[in-house]
Amino acid sequence: MKFSVVIPSFLGSYSGAASRRDEKLVRAVQSVLDQTFQDFEIQVVADGCQQTVELMKQFTDERVHETLIPKAPLWDGAPRNTGIDKAEGEFIVYLDIDDCWGENHLQIISDGLKDYDWVFFNDYIYRDEWIERHCDINRLGQNGTSNICHRKSLGARWAHRGYAHDHHFNQSLMMKSRKYAKISTPEYFVCHIPGMYDC
Repeated sequence: MKFSVVIPSFLGSYSGAASRRDEKLVRAVQSVLDQTFQDFEIQVVADGCQQTVELMKQFTDERVHETLIPKAPLWDGAPRNTGIDKAEGEFIVYLDIDDCWGENHLQIISDGLKDYDWVFFNDYIYRDEWIERHCDINRLGQNGTSNICHRKSLGARWAHRGYAHDHHFNQSLMMKSRKYAKISTPEYFVCHIPGMYDC
């Protein structure tokens, strides 16, 4: 198997949480199932969230797996580390529950991987129109979990707790392997309103 898609999910309330995250989670999972590149599994990690487990029951595709773990602190690495541990794919790629993919997302990443151990890329965000958002792997606040794909065999772990956890993780990838590149922008859409955008 080529890709394991790791989706951490907590649908409870917290300061700054997006609304209607249950709908967005369903949209996110469906956007993976709709990929043109079909060699993947989905590891949904329910972060102390029984509602996530119940929502996943509507998906009958055997590639959709869910794991319930005890609730971790906000911005903790435990949910993504659990997804990595459960993953059977050669490469790990991430999706946040309030985002979604265009149908060619995994195909574009697959074409760009070549012999690299990990890759990073831009994404798109909606600001009255779709805007390509530049990913700078070295700058805090300009790279995130949506912007990377890495080999599971690198043994990368989410060790930093806090809002900048994604930046610290990406910096740790640089220490694990210098065999990486920025590739063509795949179809990762940061779109927080369910049903509003065709992504």
